[in-house]
Amino acid sequence: MNTKKRILAGVRATEEANDLEPLKIQGLILRQAFFGGTQRTESELRPESNPFTPLCVAVTDLMWELALPIDANRDHEYCNFRTGKGVEKLDKMRELGWRVLVSGNGGDPLVDREKELAQLMEEKGLHVVKDFEEEGFHGIELVDPSKSIKLIAMANQPIDPYHHLDLVLNPNGTLTRLRHIPNTPPSSDSTLPVLTKDLTINQPNNTWLRLFLPRIALSSNQKLPLIFFFHGSGFVVASAASTMFHDFCADMSSTVGAVVASVEYRLAPEHRLPAAYDDAAEALAFIRSSRDEWLTKYADFGNCYLMGNSAGGTIAYFAGLRAIDCDIEPLRIKGLILRQPFFGGTQRSGSELRLENDEVIPLSVSDLLWELSLPVGVDRDHEYSNLRAENWVGKLEKVRELEWRVLVSGNGGDPLVDREKELVEVLEEKGVQVVTDFEEEGCHGVEYSDASKAKRLIQLVKHFVSSLDAY
Repeated sequence: MNTKKRILAGVRATEEANDLEPLKIQGLILRQAFFGGTQRTESELRPESNPFTPLCVAVTDLMWELALPIDANRDHEYCNFRTGKGVEKLDKMRELGWRVLVSGNGGDPLVDREKELAQLMEEKGLHVVKDFEEEGFHGIELVDPSKSIKLIAMANQPIDPYHHLDLVLNPNGTLTRLRHIPNTPPSSDSTLPVLTKDLTINQPNNTWLRLFLPRIALSSNQKLPLIFFFHGSGFVVASAASTMFHDFCADMSSTVGAVVASVEYRLAPEHRLPAAYDDAAEALAFIRSSRDEWLTKYADFGNCYLMGNSAGGTIAYFAGLRAIDCDIEPLRIKGLILRQPFFGGTQRSGSELRLENDEVIPLSVSDLLWELSLPVGVDRDHEYSNLRAENWVGKLEKVRELEWRVLVSGNGGDPLVDREKELVEVLEEKGVQVVTDFEEEGCHGVEYSDASKAKRLIQLVKHFVSSLDAY
């Protein structure tokens, strides 16, 4: 019966997910969970087959009568998972990336409620692993060693990366993206602190950029720094219109006092790399020749930065190295801002092994993202993935000559952190000016779930940009 306590503990833990450090809940294992309700289920009404501890309706009713607050019935929130705040918390469990194993047996009177719980969780978008056997009674694993061994094996089941990302790979190689990611439209409402609008870059490729203009710019004669922003999500999901990226860019534009150009690039596997890198280069070329008033009147083309988070940080890095060999005048890049950049390699890093089952981006998920993004038939040591690829490292001396500065920011709870630190080493070995920001705590993408982390990152960007304004 302790399973009921486990799920209630999990529900409560969603309210304190950021206060449980260093504990990180990755999932719930619910074995023959004991729930109730005044409405009987079919399995409760069937004859009990347990030869050791019969669990008939009269017994379960007595247990709830003894356990619940006095005068409460079985529809109380401590008993019925469909009442109280428990259902609301399932959305938070999904956001936290928790997996849930629900295990039961057909000869257990509780089994129909367990199946109902699994169905409810799936409706809320949770990753549920179900294990229901037709035979077996309540607590059978305590008297049958073979059942105990099977249950332990189920608990150690590896993460399904497609399910983790809510993706379905279609026979033609495209993806069906099941997860709903809210979008925000642009708005030129002059009462807002930041105005936004979209500009088409390449209509056949469906690429565009969203401009963010602080309202204060309308009453100032001073042009503002221009930040190119590339969103993350592993090259395969999300958009420049995604609310989490829109809101971050709007806050950054307002706080830093900068024009932000957030680039919509093509996604893999429908458009494998280097498509996203090509789209980034095309975005720079588009802006340098654009006659849009927000750009020509308010953006300082001589004070540009390339920024991205996760895969977007990788795009920003490679876009900068590509730009070295291109004529991008009047644009002048002063620095790169790389937030948790996503690099790979066939040799595992220490943080990848240490955080193999990370709740946000476990190793199997990062491997899948590279598999979907890289050209068919290549591995993670390819030049589009591995930061030590010679043709890229060879360009770093030019980065030093151009006197670019590079901000690299990461978190100790991110499986990617050791590769980010390796990038810093490579840059410093080549004499590039590097500003580092590594926090011990924090997961991948923490700034999109923790407002204080987003505020801290934006202040870091503000300081980095302002320190180079007169550079």
